[in-house]
Amino acid sequence: MLRRARRLQRLSQDELAERAGVTQGVVARYESGRQQPTVAALERLVAVCGYELEWSLRNTREAGGAALVDDRFPGPIGRRLTENLEKVLTLIAGTGASEPRLYGDVADGSEGVDSTLFIGVVLAPAVESMDLLVAGARIHLLVGAPVRLGPHEDAAAWGYDGPGVPLS
Repeated sequence: MLRRARRLQRLSQDELAERAGVTQGVVARYESGRQQPTVAALERLVAVCGYELEWSLRNTREAGGAALVDDRFPGPIGRRLTENLEKVLTLIAGTGASEPRLYGDVADGSEGVDSTLFIGVVLAPAVESMDLLVAGARIHLLVGAPVRLGPHEDAAAWGYDGPGVPLS
């Protein structure tokens, strides 16, 4: 959106940055998706280009109440997790683990470009740590983000004290 507004006004990244009082590197990171601007920053940059953002609220549910989209995890990593959830759950079940829950910034919708998926599980007595590592690596390939897969008790060591969000 920012790139489109800038190009419609035939501004270079340098020109936009100078007018907005930021560096060209900031504009480049926003446009490439390496960094997410705040709503206020995006509105300011788009306004410098002579445009304003319009926000709307749409109901994502059908008349029968079924969700059209699963918006529990709204960020890019969360959306890829949602798109591959059946495969992720199959990989976790294949280790003998159960009750997967998501912890961290992907779970609460505040993920960044360098976020890690923290998935806690209940381990069966026969679960091997190598099986968890392999499943975590396969989940990483599916969602394109680092994965920590371990028992729920590890969530505190990961820095999370909440109950996590069920993955089901």
